[in-house]
Amino acid sequence: MYQFSLKYFNQIFNQVIEKAEKCNVLETRLQILRDDITLSVYRNVSRGLFERHKLVFSFLLNVAVYLNAEIITPEQWQFILRGAAGTVVVPPKKPPIEAMTELMWLAINHLNETDPRFAGIVNDCLRKITISIGNFTTDIHVDKTNVVPPKENWDTRLTSFEKLMLMKCLKEEKLVYAIGEYVASSLGSVFIESPTVQLNTLYADTTATIPLVFVLSTGSDPFGAFHKFATEMGMRERVHSISLGQGQGPVAEKMISAAKPKGDWIFLQNCHLAASWMLSLEVIVANLTSESGMPHSEFRLFLSSMPTPKFPVSVLQNSVKVTNEPPKGLKANVKRALIEMEEDFFEQHVLGQDWRTMLFGVCMFHAIIQERKKFGPLGWNITYEFNNSDRECALMNLQMFCEDGTIPWDALEYITSLITYGGRVTDMWDQRCLTTILKLFFSPQTLEVGYVYSESGRYYCPRSDKLETYRDYVESLPNVENPEVFGMHENANIAFENKESHTLIQTIVDVQPRAVGSGGGDTPDQIVWRICDQTRSQVSKSIDKSLINPDLMIPDDMGQLHSLTTVLIHETDRFNTLLNLIHRSLNELQKAIKGIVVMSEEFEEVFNSFMNNKVPQMWHKKGYNSLKTLGSWIHDLTLRVDFIEKWLIDGAQPSSWVSGLFFPQGLLTGSLQSYARRFRVPIDALMFDFFPLPIFLSQDDIFKQNKRKKGDEGPNVYQSLALPEDGVNIHGLFIDAGRWDMDKSRLVDAYPGQMNPSMPVVWFKPVLTLPKPDPRYEAPLYKTSERAGVLSTTGHSTNFVLPVLLPSNQPQSYWIIRGTALLTQITD
Repeated sequence: MYQFSLKYFNQIFNQVIEKAEKCNVLETRLQILRDDITLSVYRNVSRGLFERHKLVFSFLLNVAVYLNAEIITPEQWQFILRGAAGTVVVPPKKPPIEAMTELMWLAINHLNETDPRFAGIVNDCLRKITISIGNFTTDIHVDKTNVVPPKENWDTRLTSFEKLMLMKCLKEEKLVYAIGEYVASSLGSVFIESPTVQLNTLYADTTATIPLVFVLSTGSDPFGAFHKFATEMGMRERVHSISLGQGQGPVAEKMISAAKPKGDWIFLQNCHLAASWMLSLEVIVANLTSESGMPHSEFRLFLSSMPTPKFPVSVLQNSVKVTNEPPKGLKANVKRALIEMEEDFFEQHVLGQDWRTMLFGVCMFHAIIQERKKFGPLGWNITYEFNNSDRECALMNLQMFCEDGTIPWDALEYITSLITYGGRVTDMWDQRCLTTILKLFFSPQTLEVGYVYSESGRYYCPRSDKLETYRDYVESLPNVENPEVFGMHENANIAFENKESHTLIQTIVDVQPRAVGSGGGDTPDQIVWRICDQTRSQVSKSIDKSLINPDLMIPDDMGQLHSLTTVLIHETDRFNTLLNLIHRSLNELQKAIKGIVVMSEEFEEVFNSFMNNKVPQMWHKKGYNSLKTLGSWIHDLTLRVDFIEKWLIDGAQPSSWVSGLFFPQGLLTGSLQSYARRFRVPIDALMFDFFPLPIFLSQDDIFKQNKRKKGDEGPNVYQSLALPEDGVNIHGLFIDAGRWDMDKSRLVDAYPGQMNPSMPVVWFKPVLTLPKPDPRYEAPLYKTSERAGVLSTTGHSTNFVLPVLLPSNQPQSYWIIRGTALLTQITD
C-alpha cells in the first residue's frame, strides 16, 4: 500500500518552494528549502505509514541527508545494515563470557581493525561504557563482573552515528530507542512524532479527481470519524457509502455515476473484500481526469482497505493516503472495551458485583491475550488475530449462562477458552497457555475481595456499581505496562526490544537497492567472492560413510541393525546432500560473478543473502531448522559435521548433541526402539523420564577435543560421564524464560539480562510409567526460538520435539504464563 508517484513528490517540492520563507542570501535560502522539503516529505508520507514503519522512514530520511552531506560514510551505513558480513578480519579467541556471543565478538573486532575511530574498542568492550545520544543514555556492559573503567571516553570520542554502530555490536536491543533519539537530535523531534492528522487537513489535499484512501489495520474503523466530519461540512445528507464484497461492485459503480455530476461524496468501505472489482475501480478513478468524465468540483471519493496487493497501484500513487490504527497497549485496549459497553448492561444484573467483576475480567483477559503477541514466541508460538467480536461473543455467552443468577463456571471456562477464543488457536501449547491465563482473570478466585491480577497489586478489578468508576481506574493505569501484568519475567522486555530492533533493521535492509561499490571499499562482487572462498575452506565436501565403525554394523539378537545406527546413516545422508549442494552452489555462483554463466534469479537470491549475512533459501530448503546468520550457521554446520563424523568413526559418545541433528526425534525414537527390542515391550507403551545431571557440556569444547592431535594432553570434557545402559544422555539444550539452578537441581527464574542459559546434560531414560500426579513442569522442547512451524497431523508444530519434565518449586501455571520452554539452538 506504500505507493507514491514521482508526480506526488513533484507537487510537494513545488508547494514548498512557493510557501517557504524567502531570503536573499542564497545559502540560507537553500538550507530553508532543504529543511522544509525534508519535513514536508516526512509529514505527507508518514501519515500514510503504519506506526511501526514511521521511525524506519524518518531514519532513512536522516541517513539520506547525512550521506549526501558526507557526515556519515557508506561503509558506516552498511555496517548498521549488515554488521560484519564478509569481513576479512579473523578475531582472536573469544573471552569466556556467556553474554558475549561469537557474532558480537566478530563485529567488535571488525570495527577495531577496519575503522580508526574504533581503534582500541576491543580492550574496552567488556568494561562498562556509558554513551549518550540526545536524551538517550545507556550503559554497554557485557561483562557485569568487570568493574575496571574503560581506557577511552567513548561517549566523547564517537559521533552519534558511530555510537549506533557500537550498539549494533554490543547492545542491539536498545537500538530502536537510540535511533529515535538520533533522528530527534539530528533532524528535530517532529521527525519521531506521529503527525496529528485531521480529516479537514486531508480533505484540503483531495480534489474531485484525487481520492482519499484509509489504510486499515485490525480493529480500526474510520467511518465514525468520517461521518462526523461530513456532518460538520454540511454533507451528511449527500454521503453515500457501501461496504464492498461479493456482488457489490456494480452497485458501487452506479453510486459513483450518480454522485459525480451532483457533487456528492462516495465512501467505498473494505475494498480488500472486492479484489475482483479492483480493476474496475482503477478504470473509474482514471476516468475522473478525462474530459468526458470530469466530475463536479465538490465530488469526493473516499476508500478504505486493509493492505492487499490487489489494490490498484495507480490509485495509490495518485491519492491521499492515511493509516487508521487503534491505540496500542493494555490500557487502551481495556479502555476501548469499557467505552463501547452500555451502562445498563454493565451495572444492572442480579449477580451485582460478581457480574461486574466477571465482565471486567473478560475485558482484561481479552486485552492480555492480544497484547502478549508483542513478546513474540514468549507470548504465543503463533500470532493470532483475536478481535473485538471474540470479546463480544464471550460477553454474550456470559449473559446467557448467568441469566438465572447462577454462575456455571465449568461451562463458561470451557466455552470461553476452547470455543470462543480457542477456535482461533491452532497450537496445543498456545491453547494450554490461553486456558491458564483465563483462570487468572475469569474464575471463582477472581470474585474474592482483595484479589489482584498482578504481583505488584497495580492491576485489579475495582469494586463499584458504576461503570464510570471502572473507566476512571483504567485511565489511571500506566500507558506502558510492565511484563509482570502478563505474568512474564522482566527479561521478556529484552526479548521484545530485540525483536523490535531486528525488525526495524530488517525492514530497512528489505527496501535497500542492491549495493554498488563505493570509493575505497570492496565491491559487492568482491565481498561475495570472498565469502564463497571462506565458506568452501570451512565446510567439508562430504562425510565418508565408508569409515563407519564396524561395531555399529553388528546386528542385534534379532538380526536387525541397531536403531541408533539407522538414525546415524539417515543423518549422514542428509548432511551429504546439504554439503554437496553448498559446494555446487558456491562454484556456480562464482561462475556467475565471473560472467561465465547467467546469474539466475535463484543465484541472485544467494548473492543477496551473502551480502546481508543470511543463509540462502536454497540451502534452507535442503537444510535443518535454523535462525542463525550466515557466519554463525557455517560455524554451526562445522560442529554438526564433526559430531556426525565422530559418531560414525568412534561410535556413540557419552552424550549426544541433539541440536546437531536434522531430525532430533529420530535419535529419541531410536533410543526407545532399542529399549523396546531389548526388553521385549511395545514401543508405544514407552515414554521418557528425565534426569538432569550435574555437568554442563559445550559442543565447541567437544569439537576442540575431537581436533586434538594424538599425544596432545588436555582435560576430558566429558569428565566422568559414561554412556547410559538405557536411554541416552542429551546436551546442547537451552532454556527460554528460565535457568537451571545446579545447586538446587531445579528450574528457577533467569537472572536479569540472562536470555538463554544452557541446560546441563539430561538423561532421557525410557520408562513404562511416570509418577502421578507429577509436580514437574512440562516444558515443550523446540528446535529453534521461533517455536512456530508447520502443523503436523498430530497437532504439533514441525518445530516441536517433545515435552521435557523439569522439577521446580513453582506451580505449572507460573512457567506456562512465562512462556518457559527448552530450545535445541538459539538464534546467535
